[in-house]
Amino acid sequence: MIAKPTLPCYNIPMKDFCIYAKKCNSCQLCNLSYAEQLHYKENICRRFPGKLCPVEPITPSPKTEGYRNKAQFVFRREGKRIVSGLYKSTTRSVMPADRCAVCSDNANAIIAALCKLFQSFKVMPYDPYTGRGWLKSVVIREAAAAGESMAVINGADAVFPAKRTFAAALQKACPTLTTAVCTVNRDPTKLFTGKQSEILFGKGFITDVLCGERFILSPASFYQINHDQTERLYAKAVELAGLSGSEIVLDAYCGVGTIGIIASRRAGFVHAVELNPAAVADAKRSAKLNGIENIRFTAADSRDFAKTLAKNGAHIDAAFIDPPRAGCTASFLNALSKLKPDRIVYISCNPETQARDMRLLIRMGYTAQVCCPFDMFPHTNHTESVVLLRRNNNEDSEIFQPKETTSETIVLLSD
Repeated sequence: MIAKPTLPCYNIPMKDFCIYAKKCNSCQLCNLSYAEQLHYKENICRRFPGKLCPVEPITPSPKTEGYRNKAQFVFRREGKRIVSGLYKSTTRSVMPADRCAVCSDNANAIIAALCKLFQSFKVMPYDPYTGRGWLKSVVIREAAAAGESMAVINGADAVFPAKRTFAAALQKACPTLTTAVCTVNRDPTKLFTGKQSEILFGKGFITDVLCGERFILSPASFYQINHDQTERLYAKAVELAGLSGSEIVLDAYCGVGTIGIIASRRAGFVHAVELNPAAVADAKRSAKLNGIENIRFTAADSRDFAKTLAKNGAHIDAAFIDPPRAGCTASFLNALSKLKPDRIVYISCNPETQARDMRLLIRMGYTAQVCCPFDMFPHTNHTESVVLLRRNNNEDSEIFQPKETTSETIVLLSD
């Protein structure tokens, strides 16, 4: 049973929750109270998916601080000192910061310890302008439910001086770390996790528990960053799919297989597809770890996979789609419509592209039933929403007709 959210007073202004907020600009809405943030995000969904279907009240995040299970820090030199900070992509610069308010205390403590170790071992930060230095970034990933955490140290090349001594010192300084990995990213324009990796200590991955299932997470695996809210979102998505135990399900853009594995307990069989082979490898290991045999993962483009299923005459009862911010391509939606799933559950982190794709699905014979917003990222302007679409099987299908209203009030952001 999922616990109910415990939140501070919604009307308390949040602007002072982080001393770096004004300069960082990652938490764009922290000048608003949490109630105002929720109002703003719910209205975003009313402006876009809400023109096509009813919108339920937004579900607040159980936590408004320390909710991220993934922390990303970069480093730079200030005189003889090495300082941690947050990367500002617009200026390709580092804003010095020794902690992040939306990351956990454990992650912030690990970053602080690493900063001291880099200083002690004279590990020089990478300069994107000159190409000098080695240390590009550090990513901390956490699985609080299992008590595991991983540090991913990203360098400019494979040469990490004194890495064995460094790894031993890191284990001693950060006893909460269960594993550490060093990756190489030779691309001068990218700072985060590279493809080539080496385990410094531990297993090289962590295992989290989500909705009662265990998931293996490698350094580059995509995984929702707000664990407790993700449980609520996925529970709602599976509920909307209306699975009874016999359905054939498609999980497109499946990542490490979270939705597909969770849904498999209520489905007959699940086809899961993901373009990233590393994510598919993690998904297969997770399915085996959970003893699930009624799911098959395929490393392929979702459009091509849907086309192949349709060509082979496959039958799909329900589909989960969770694309990146850019949304789905028209060719994928066209291929999906040929499979004629009775229900499509569309999860999106961009209500605008979600509404665009909904319009296309409506033209293909679907009716948008409901939109359920979730605040996955408190203090930021990002909004997650889950939409249910049903296939029109007869002329009597009820189609939602939005009422004629004046322009909706949107909370204006102050400086």
